[in-house]
Amino acid sequence: MAGCIYRPLLETDAISEDAKERCHLIKREWKSPVGAYTQNSKGGEFFRKSVAEFINRRDGVDDSHMDKVFMCNGASEAVRIAFASLIRNSTDGILVPIPQYPLYSALITLGGGELMPYYLNEEKGWTCTVEDIQRSIDESQMNGVSPRAIVVINPGNPTGQVMERETLEGIVKIAYENQILVMADEVYQQNIYKEGKEFLSMRKVIAEMGEPYSN
Repeated sequence: MAGCIYRPLLETDAISEDAKERCHLIKREWKSPVGAYTQNSKGGEFFRKSVAEFINRRDGVDDSHMDKVFMCNGASEAVRIAFASLIRNSTDGILVPIPQYPLYSALITLGGGELMPYYLNEEKGWTCTVEDIQRSIDESQMNGVSPRAIVVINPGNPTGQVMERETLEGIVKIAYENQILVMADEVYQQNIYKEGKEFLSMRKVIAEMGEPYSN
């Protein structure tokens, strides 16, 4: 950002060479002055296009487009906006894994909704089962709470677990059957520390499951 705003920095050693290359790229592609309002509320076209292209390369599914990408002021702001759209009143609930990054429970409380926990099993590598998730849904509905979405944090924070395809597919089926939104938090997708584990995005899994889940 400093290099884009104050161009003389690019002639010094204060910025690394890869950062300088990125500054030159942004300067060529970016149409608005740095710091100015973007073309629309989704964010800058160049950045949204870059994100969409990355997602397509990652998943091997060529259906992401910059018009489907919304840039936010950090992940926390994105979650806040999503919860504000989902939580209508105190009877709306959000399924959240426990242990969890406390952002989720805090924003559910702030939005006046109900936390619907599903618990990760420490003895089994912090995994979850679809049975536990369905149990949380059933118990909440018995208490008058309507599930609106399920948060899936993969790789996990703070546990670091990497979810298997079978588990992800099970969550997709539960979400489809209960007509709830899947919110995939995949911020740590490049931080895989468990040997033999591979990150699979929720988007890739859904696409490969096909209809009716991919509609």
